[in-house]
Amino acid sequence: MVELFEAVCHLDPHRAVVLVVLLTIAFGFEVVNGFHDTATAVTTVIYTRTLRPIPAVFFSGFCNFLGVLLGGRRSPSASSTCCRWIC
Repeated sequence: MVELFEAVCHLDPHRAVVLVVLLTIAFGFEVVNGFHDTATAVTTVIYTRTLRPIPAVFFSGFCNFLGVLLGGRRSPSASSTCCRWIC
């Protein structure tokens, strides 16, 4: 983690701006994608009458929270490719 911080500190301003823009776009995509996935899952559970609406929403929120905590790893090849483009 320290190496990443040092690498970011030594970027020239143009590359730092590109990095911030790319990270903002990626974060925005993940947020929108999460909303769509959650809505689809909750709608399916409610439509099939497996759960009532309020428990379905709480259960979906709980599972999404667990997913963030337990599954936050990404492909190392994708991150290394982005680092090669920027650095």
